[in-house]
Amino acid sequence: MTATTDNHGGPRIDPETKTAITSHDWESGDSLATTIVSTVAALADTTPDELDRIYDRIDPDSLESLFEPANGATKRNAGQVSFRLDRYTVTVHASGTIVVTDSA
Repeated sequence: MTATTDNHGGPRIDPETKTAITSHDWESGDSLATTIVSTVAALADTTPDELDRIYDRIDPDSLESLFEPANGATKRNAGQVSFRLDRYTVTVHASGTIVVTDSA
């Protein structure tokens, strides 16, 4: 994979395979939903406002609760959830890794 890094540590995007990979930083203050939507928008080369609403696909609060560190410190290390957002398949891993692929 010949990934390029978006500015300031954003998602690594491979235009050939139409895939983006990033890692959610639980300590950043940004929600998991924000990281997901930003990554999909970067891969789609659009703004987050132009995407379908994530709330129409999955409950972002439940997703966050499922994978956020236990007791505020212990990171999760097992499990993943996949769903579609626009024409993209989003897979969120318990580790915080997010993989977005073009499903068109």
